[in-house]
Amino acid sequence: MFEYRPVPKPSHKRIKPTARQRGAISTRVRQQLYERSGGLCERCGKRAAHAAHITRRWKLERTTVNDLLHLCVTCHYWADNTAEGRKWLQKMGEKIQ
Repeated sequence: MFEYRPVPKPSHKRIKPTARQRGAISTRVRQQLYERSGGLCERCGKRAAHAAHITRRWKLERTTVNDLLHLCVTCHYWADNTAEGRKWLQKMGEKIQ
């Protein structure tokens, strides 16, 4: 009835880096961020735990210290998940650059 004729997989590989790869934060950039913030949240002054992207990772070519803010967990959640937080991130991004 049907004959088995498998199709070979394409031989090409992905050329462009993924958004995750472009958004990866190098050790050098992390150190520069820590030096700028002093290890404190750049919004509330508590101990910072996250390096938050100001510019979305899929829009970047490579992450630099000017694309990041050092934030505590609460502020990072607020910045990523509220309209007010996104506006604040954009404003901070303009200040840093």
